[in-house]
Amino acid sequence: MLANALEILFVVIFLSFIAVRLILKRKEIKIEKIIVFEYSKKYTQKINETVNKHKKIFKLLGILSLLSAPILTFIGAYYLIYSIISFKPSVGLVLPTISNFRYPGPVISVPFWIWIITIFIIVFSHESMHALIAGSEGIKTRRYGILYLLILPIGAFVDIDEKKLEKIETIKKIKIFAAGSFGNIIAFAIFLFLFFISVWLVNLSLESKGVWFNNTIEGSPAESVKLKGIILKINNRTISNVYDLQDFLKNTKPNTSVIIETTEGKYKLTLAEKDNASYIGISDVKNYIVYKGTNTAVKENITLLINYSLITLQWIAFLSLGIAIANMLPIIPLDGGLIIREILKRKFGDKRGNKLSNIVSSIFLILLISSLFLSSLKFPVVS
Repeated sequence: MLANALEILFVVIFLSFIAVRLILKRKEIKIEKIIVFEYSKKYTQKINETVNKHKKIFKLLGILSLLSAPILTFIGAYYLIYSIISFKPSVGLVLPTISNFRYPGPVISVPFWIWIITIFIIVFSHESMHALIAGSEGIKTRRYGILYLLILPIGAFVDIDEKKLEKIETIKKIKIFAAGSFGNIIAFAIFLFLFFISVWLVNLSLESKGVWFNNTIEGSPAESVKLKGIILKINNRTISNVYDLQDFLKNTKPNTSVIIETTEGKYKLTLAEKDNASYIGISDVKNYIVYKGTNTAVKENITLLINYSLITLQWIAFLSLGIAIANMLPIIPLDGGLIIREILKRKFGDKRGNKLSNIVSSIFLILLISSLFLSSLKFPVVS
């Protein structure tokens, strides 16, 4: 309860700070309905300088963006069609939550701070790559800055010269449109690599040596024998982590007598039955983590920080991939829709090309909404 109250307080303080900051910088912002654009001359200049210094690199990245576009579009289309045929959800909205609040429908609830970090990195990498690849094709960034949903920061935005964009070749336009998703693919690769490196370092320095629990439940087998300490073994089978404990209970029938060895001694008890499974009667169960080669326990706040960091890296990586694929769907105004429109306009002319691209866009929009409907029937929750 206290943790939830503190989380709400920190979120309120954070959003209040953003609101005050926007008020103080009101001359540098533009408001369109509920979207707030904060312009930054410094970053606009930095983007243009970066392109001028490394134009060849961004030319190459533009080619890779071009090559990645049809692959991402195919993957996205495949999953949407498969979703409808198999009647299984393939997409969902990802929104921030606090104090264990869960959204109904096709929404994945993600802790507020993880969502803020993840979305900001995703949008920043997406928009920055648009600007960099556009610059390599001779189209400068006019404005660049931070994007807010009211006072909620949701990433970055880029404003390139639209008139020049209309005049360049179709292939160059496609490179620029595909660049955002390619930026997300780069972010996916970087953060997935960081995740695996982090896991490797954690496994190198830490290990789980048992199962810790906070309380015994009244009337349970554990309470009847006053079970305490760190669970190390059950019937001489080593219990290194929560998964070992779950596996033992899953494969052992209720009413079986067992000997549980903990750091406090040995306890003999008979397993009870709950929800058609064997039951000891302990709560707040966690892995007992120690520094490798020692019996020194890692402090709980350190393990929480490690877990939170690993979860954040996972979300950044896999949401980056998801956004990259979703953005390449042939739905206007997504980048994939803009690419299809340019291709069809070149092949069939402006009028017919626009008409055909609108038809394709409508078909895939219906598929997307249908998949979201399937997701609303049943979708996982992140905690």
